[in-house]
Amino acid sequence: MYFMKEMLDQAVEEKIGRARWLYAQLGQELSSDTEIRTLLDNYLEAIGKTGAAMRRNGVVRACTVCAAQPHGSCCFSGIEEGFDHMLLLINMLLGRELPDEKGLPGSCYFVGEYGCKLIAKSYFCLHYLCPELKAMLGPAGCRDLLRIVGEELSAGWELEQTLRCWIQRRENASISRYQAEDLKISIP
Repeated sequence: MYFMKEMLDQAVEEKIGRARWLYAQLGQELSSDTEIRTLLDNYLEAIGKTGAAMRRNGVVRACTVCAAQPHGSCCFSGIEEGFDHMLLLINMLLGRELPDEKGLPGSCYFVGEYGCKLIAKSYFCLHYLCPELKAMLGPAGCRDLLRIVGEELSAGWELEQTLRCWIQRRENASISRYQAEDLKISIP
């Protein structure tokens, strides 16, 4: 069991390393790209709306208390396995530092004493409402909250797709330059 936890942490740390490398190589250029900057701002605004709704409805307080409890939290160790380097890169582009080590034993790598350390979160982290939250919010409250969450997820998806295309175009341009150099072809 210990070996599996170590392997999971190592896989997450590799994703963090890849996100940090991309940020070091492309972060300034990505942040100054007009289209990406607009999408980052839109996403941050949507994150703010979700956060305000979650605070207003007591979700943040309830989830923070639950996440700090041993066992039983939906912020369980292993949930971060589904996070990829792009989600982590987006967090860095939004000004979030990525942790160097796991925050709380038995929890998601990104959970700390005061809750999640990420500002951009995965689908599951935003969309899942445990039975206790559903009871607390009621059907109308769940529907209203999930509508706002949907707007955040949509803004995040649009940003992620644009980032992936931007990075791919950049990689293709670099490959083309290297190939042209090998063939002694001039590219403007």
